[in-house]
Amino acid sequence: MPRVPRIFVPRPRLAALFDRATARSVTVVRAPAGAGKTTALAGWAAGRRDVAWVSLDRDDNEELRLQAAILAALRRCPAVPADSPLHRLCPAAPAFPAGLGDALGEPVRLVLDDLQEISGPEARETLAALIRHQPSGLRLVFATRVEPRLRLARLHVEGSLSRVGAAELRFSARETANLLHATGVVVSDDRVRELTERTAGWAAALGWAAVSVRDAEDVADERAVTRFLADEVLSRLPEDTVDLLRCVSVCDAVSAALAIRLSGRPDAGVTLDELERDTGLLGRTPAETYRLPPLLRGFLRAELTRQSPARVRRLHGIAARWYAAEGRFGDALSHAVAARDQQHVLSLARAHAVHQVLAGNSEPVRAALTYLGTETIATCPRLRLASAVDHVQRGQLAEGAADLGATGGDDGLGLVAEPGRLAEPGQLAEAAADLGPTRGGDGLHLLAVRHLALLTGRQPPVSVAPPGRSPEADAWEKLDLAWRSLHRGARRHAVTRAEEALRLANRARLDHLVLHSRLALAVAAALHGDHAALRRACTGALAVARRHGWHRTPGVADCHLMLAYDDLMRCEPVAAARELAQAARAAIPGGAPALGPLRCFFEGVVRFDDGDRAAGSQAMRAARHRLADAELPREITGVCAVAEHQAALAVGEHLHAAEVLAWAQERLPGTAEPALLQAQAHLSADEAGPAETVLRAAAAAPALLPATPVDTCLVETALALRSHRRTKALHALDRALALARPHGLVRPFALAEPQVAHLLIDHSGGFGSLDRFAQSVRGRLVPHAPPSELTDREQVVLQRLPSQRSLDEIAADLTVSVNTVKTHVRAIYGKLGVNNRRSAVVVARQHGLT
Repeated sequence: MPRVPRIFVPRPRLAALFDRATARSVTVVRAPAGAGKTTALAGWAAGRRDVAWVSLDRDDNEELRLQAAILAALRRCPAVPADSPLHRLCPAAPAFPAGLGDALGEPVRLVLDDLQEISGPEARETLAALIRHQPSGLRLVFATRVEPRLRLARLHVEGSLSRVGAAELRFSARETANLLHATGVVVSDDRVRELTERTAGWAAALGWAAVSVRDAEDVADERAVTRFLADEVLSRLPEDTVDLLRCVSVCDAVSAALAIRLSGRPDAGVTLDELERDTGLLGRTPAETYRLPPLLRGFLRAELTRQSPARVRRLHGIAARWYAAEGRFGDALSHAVAARDQQHVLSLARAHAVHQVLAGNSEPVRAALTYLGTETIATCPRLRLASAVDHVQRGQLAEGAADLGATGGDDGLGLVAEPGRLAEPGQLAEAAADLGPTRGGDGLHLLAVRHLALLTGRQPPVSVAPPGRSPEADAWEKLDLAWRSLHRGARRHAVTRAEEALRLANRARLDHLVLHSRLALAVAAALHGDHAALRRACTGALAVARRHGWHRTPGVADCHLMLAYDDLMRCEPVAAARELAQAARAAIPGGAPALGPLRCFFEGVVRFDDGDRAAGSQAMRAARHRLADAELPREITGVCAVAEHQAALAVGEHLHAAEVLAWAQERLPGTAEPALLQAQAHLSADEAGPAETVLRAAAAAPALLPATPVDTCLVETALALRSHRRTKALHALDRALALARPHGLVRPFALAEPQVAHLLIDHSGGFGSLDRFAQSVRGRLVPHAPPSELTDREQVVLQRLPSQRSLDEIAADLTVSVNTVKTHVRAIYGKLGVNNRRSAVVVARQHGLT
């Protein structure tokens, strides 16, 4: 049995796989050279006593030699008894295969490694006979580079055949990390993933890589890789097959039709299929295309470039035209650039670059624009637009503005007053008046200008140029209408337009517009107070951004900020802090100016909710001062005013609270929020009469926020409790729960007066259909102290005390005497510091024990 390498690491996943596979009569482990077949099997066999091993070579094609090797391996196997008849069997004996069963004793797994070396008819017949007359106690394991030339179809039909291929042998990222660790190397998770992807988990390449990384070199010793590929992989293939692989190496993956076009060979598809089936050298994708391992593909491509650079360009040109005919314009652009065909690149980019960038396929467009150069881009509005959207996606807003405002084309636009700054709205509209469906690319230029203006917090120009009819124009126009509706306060109309934009963008797979349509929906939901819709839209937008690696693209920080606000209203400051940290990382220069101060404001709320109340209150105040000159939607002003005012009252900063109240009265006239703040101020000053008067005004005025009616009911609850009107207080608290439940609003209850929280806890279980939500609110209001002081039996009794059942009935339920229950109850009272059943229930609820 071969020794495992010095840097061998156990792979439990593979060991379990081999255990399952070898439970059947025959197992075929087929993978190309360097895939790690022998090492993996040796590592699995090293801990077993029931494995016999034969390492085959060309000399074993002689029949007697092969039989002798098999017998010798079986005799050395620890599972074969010393007195077994096997030791008396001769290779040439007629009973060689059939007589093995009685001789083995316990089951044995016989590994025949490098089976591809067996090509002689006599040796193959020996193996076929071994399979035909296979003893019940023998399991055969064939390790091979190519499909065995044995009749295995019958075994497959009978369910007696297992297969392990190259895909199962590939190293996962975790296994790669373990391999590197075994060499004494510690690298980042990103480097481990890069290494695993580049080598496709190929064991031989990872072995070289481990040594190279340890020596601080590049991913692998290229000379060692080259020698191995040339000597062990390609030298065993016919030259015309190797040339076919060189041809297809110019593409990441090829279909049979493309392989025929590239190679000029009608049988190219058949040859690739045979290679995939017989050698595992290629992988087949779900789209029925063939893919070479990255290292092998790189080697073949380098060989092709060395032999004939002109042929490489010609093959890329063929691929570019084929992909264009198939409608895969991103791939077509990449290959046209590689072919150095400027006219083809220009033609493809003019027609398809904008769509590709909007679809999130920016890399080939970026390469094409770089190849064409700035002078060519400046003369073509469609290329400028593609470049602008690409810059926006990467968070480079100034560069995007420069692209949209470049001069020298036929659109006559001068949209940038100075580099990185958009011109005034009037100038934009006047310059855009000359832009119609026949000039500058179907009016998309103006939509992009409006889009960028909105992203940077500027007033967008009035649209004067209708876009032409195209999927991207239709979706972008609906998105533009959604943002315009938001700016004029038509929230429901904005939702309708954003949903239409999202539907069109999804249908055309324009992920840039999908992200911003979801962002528009999120903003509309946030302003409308629909927290569930806000979370759905933000989560969907962030999923699109993650899929394309848009970590610092406009809209990402906005989504994290809105999710943080929702977390705060759910009374989850830890989750809100995580979202705010993500928002800070996603912030981009030149974005909407209000985003930074708003993030700082919510960070102050997090500090307040985490217990650092004075510092949190002052952080909110500083952030509000930074927002003083910003044109904020009234809803955002309301959010900030309510949160800061409540914080100021909580820490006893009444002058600070009065300042916030004056700010709210100035900015939010005619709304319920200023009246609510005034009522809370009177309540804090123990002025019940004025508080009730102002509260009636708050209830009559329109509320901007869904939390405002909840806060109003909670103030009413507190006033009723102060005047000992418990029934009225319960009715008000019930209304507060009903208003808060649809949006999951917990924070208003956390900031209510202490006696309101006590009422909610005391009445827990009595809110009917609202009780489940009331329980979740209660869980956020009181700490869950572990019931370490109560015994298990005392906890069982405590759980039954809130019921109306007598102690006798509780004793009957527990099948104990009533005196035992009374003993437990007295112990519970003593540990909770109470002297009656009702007080015990209240204290237990306050501490989360029931």
